[in-house]
Amino acid sequence: MSTGEVASYYRYWGKAKRDPKRSGDDYHLLAYHSLDVAAVGMLLLAEERQITKDIASYLEISPSQLQSMFVFSLALHDLGKFTSAFQNLYKNDDGYLFRAHCTPYEGRNFRHDRLGEYFVHDYNSEDNVLSVLPEDFDSKLFEILMECTLGHHGQPIKHEMPIHYEEYTVPENLEAANAFVKDTFDLLVPDFPFETFKSKDARRKLELTSWTLAGIAVLADWIGSDNSFFEYSSTAIPLSEYWIKSKKIAQRAVSSTDLLLAQKVNKYTSIKESFGYDPTPLQNWAETVTVDTSPQLFILEDVTGSGKTEAALALTHRLLEVGAADGFYFGLPTMATSNAMFDRVADYYLKMLSGSDNKKPSIVLAHGARDMDDRFREAKLASGIEDSNYSQSDNTATAQCNEWLGDSRKKALLAPVGVGTIDQALMAVLARRHQSLRLLGLYRKVLIFDEVHAADDFMFELLEGLLRLHHQQGGSAILLTATLSQKQRQRLSDIWLLAGNAHPKPLTNTAFPLATKVTAHNQTITENALESREDVSRSVDIDFLTSKQLCIDLIVESVRKQQSIVWVCNSVGDAQSAYESAITALENEGLYKTDRVTLFHSRFVLNDRKRIEKKVVSNLGKKNDTSDRKGQVLIATQVFQESLDADTDIMISDICPIDDLIQRAGRLHRHTRNEEGVYQQGIKDSRIAPVLYVHCPIFTDTPESNWLSRDFQNTEYVYQTPGRLWLGLQVLRQEGVIRMPEGARTLIEAVYSEDAHQRMPSIFDKKEDTFIGDESAKANKAYQQIINWKKCGYSDKSHPCWHEDNSDMTTRYNDIETADVLLLKQGLDGSLEPWVADDQFAIALSTVKVSKGSFADKLMAVPAKWQGDVERLEKRYSQIKYLQCWMPELDAQFAYDEKLGFHEKSPA
Repeated sequence: MSTGEVASYYRYWGKAKRDPKRSGDDYHLLAYHSLDVAAVGMLLLAEERQITKDIASYLEISPSQLQSMFVFSLALHDLGKFTSAFQNLYKNDDGYLFRAHCTPYEGRNFRHDRLGEYFVHDYNSEDNVLSVLPEDFDSKLFEILMECTLGHHGQPIKHEMPIHYEEYTVPENLEAANAFVKDTFDLLVPDFPFETFKSKDARRKLELTSWTLAGIAVLADWIGSDNSFFEYSSTAIPLSEYWIKSKKIAQRAVSSTDLLLAQKVNKYTSIKESFGYDPTPLQNWAETVTVDTSPQLFILEDVTGSGKTEAALALTHRLLEVGAADGFYFGLPTMATSNAMFDRVADYYLKMLSGSDNKKPSIVLAHGARDMDDRFREAKLASGIEDSNYSQSDNTATAQCNEWLGDSRKKALLAPVGVGTIDQALMAVLARRHQSLRLLGLYRKVLIFDEVHAADDFMFELLEGLLRLHHQQGGSAILLTATLSQKQRQRLSDIWLLAGNAHPKPLTNTAFPLATKVTAHNQTITENALESREDVSRSVDIDFLTSKQLCIDLIVESVRKQQSIVWVCNSVGDAQSAYESAITALENEGLYKTDRVTLFHSRFVLNDRKRIEKKVVSNLGKKNDTSDRKGQVLIATQVFQESLDADTDIMISDICPIDDLIQRAGRLHRHTRNEEGVYQQGIKDSRIAPVLYVHCPIFTDTPESNWLSRDFQNTEYVYQTPGRLWLGLQVLRQEGVIRMPEGARTLIEAVYSEDAHQRMPSIFDKKEDTFIGDESAKANKAYQQIINWKKCGYSDKSHPCWHEDNSDMTTRYNDIETADVLLLKQGLDGSLEPWVADDQFAIALSTVKVSKGSFADKLMAVPAKWQGDVERLEKRYSQIKYLQCWMPELDAQFAYDEKLGFHEKSPA
């Protein structure tokens, strides 16, 4: 190709070096980068891939047509870089690249992805790119596809802000873009099935699938921008020649991610063979219920310890086996429970799936602190190792994670197997950058969510949005719960049926345990009452302690009898006060031992939380040494019931909602123990019958308005529903016992049924109405955050305001603004250093989250003489700029120590 024959678009750069020391050309031609991304997209939408077949079938076109028209659109994803405004960003003095004077590039609102619409949507010009395409080219079809590919930076391009494109371009830019589009069209020869998409219904279907296609565009651009594979080239060669080269490189690049790794589903055998024990009734149902390839919803309700996790894994394995899914994501309420579940799933998932080419399928832990989890780090370290030397030396290497999949939470859901917080999945329906990538990651996966009863109205609204969208993508879901109200179960069933364009049907079975299956395509609901395993069927007697002193007396008595006891308080302040009171009482009786009394709540720095969690599990866990249990005292908040697999001989619980109380009671004699106090599965617990002591106000049929707040002010502040707590206390007094499983439904419905409010004393009506209004407001706020994928395709019309991925748009409602506070201290040389010394995670381990108004705003600022040290630390740890720095040793009002955590100092 002579200089005179070089097309004008060869004088435009697409990628440039950030590191001038890197070998090779300084920049990558825009035409080449465009084809690189198209080549990657061709593999991600290969005709033989199930996602391609599914989308093509839904659109009523062939897989090759889908691949063809989308790959052509992908090749045009960076048309906006043809503007001189963008081209002028790269200062090159060799005179080869085209440059012209225009308004400087403005990346905040008019970045290259949006500038690309000038070449596609400039209706004021007859010379836009459509003019070089065949006369019968369907502009409406093309625009839907281009919205997906122009939005390749993780969110739809902005249309709402006016833009004068001529300020950023010159006529030569449009000429170059048009030439590139025409040559690319001639090179790729895309097969656009225009006749199929003439109808509004067909275009509507394409709009619905555009959310998934947008995720593929993001992914293709990420991989196609990796210059460790696609080396920069500024030498002009024919497009046809580069296209051949690019497709070969794309194969290597995509293969390195394991995204194309073929997954083989191993034959499902049985619970007995998989886990080594006979199935529980719930597990037996999970391995015998009829499953097919349609979107199916399963709701599994059973007591704590009934084997819901294993039932879900067995059911998922069967769904994989029949071809209903290619992987699964297990979502849990907290990072701590996610870490524990990751261990369990990592031990089992290779019985479900096996890879190819001597590679194992990847399993990813998806939450913000996952790199601090030892098992996940080992899985990444083991990735790609073909010989068995490493795995023989450390059996945790049986779990593996491709490093590319594991280096970002944004990529985590793309792995065939994922475990993490439910939040990572819920973000797929929020108007946040990279939403489409998360949604793509959930495609053809079984969603397994644990403890769905814990979702408040805010999260439940998001869950509803996710289930609807997941059904639209043909996915299935398994929801696990111990204490779900009939109203919640009915709502979940209705969500699934409506998502499949079926009519809701009333649920009629009130048994517990219960397994429910909902299928929309044939509008069927199956409700199966189940038996419960004998060793988890039990009665917990209820007693009531109406003063703090009675609770302290019980702690002293338990320690004297060498029994373990846990007191679950409703607030951090109450827990800290109870902890100090317990120590004083034990000291007075000569029973206090430093290592036997522990406080656990959320206001510890992460390092201390991890240390305390390890201590509690060691002392009160399933397989602890029995001598460690004797006389143990744990004062905790809700974090105990949410994150720790531990059990206690005696339990006190502050009055709380009935479902939370049942959950707390589940930690009482949670693990069956023999006469020596050693855990043994399948036996009747040898300890004396368990008693749950409820710390509560004196019950009365005619309460005053301050019935709860008089002595339990913090409890009312946390739960704001004194009427519901009164109802719970009423039914507990009537029953005198929590019988699991047969009594669960009675307790739950006594508080949450439709007619429960009628039995509530009228003195609570005002607060109840306020609470209901607040919950509705929360749900409405959640609804406002959800993308409106039904209204339009992938575009900014789907939500009034799209947010960055690190924005405040959250999956959890919190009406209390919080701040992340970094604790600093003076080192031996007098300079500032993080509270916890650690080579990798010093900042994360030294940070605590506290209320902004109550605490963070009142903390003493770091004195000016140490500002230089703070700046030095910020250069070393970039995340410090998002944190509030604090030196506890200098503060007169607040303090921190490893036993109490963050606390306000007592008045002198």
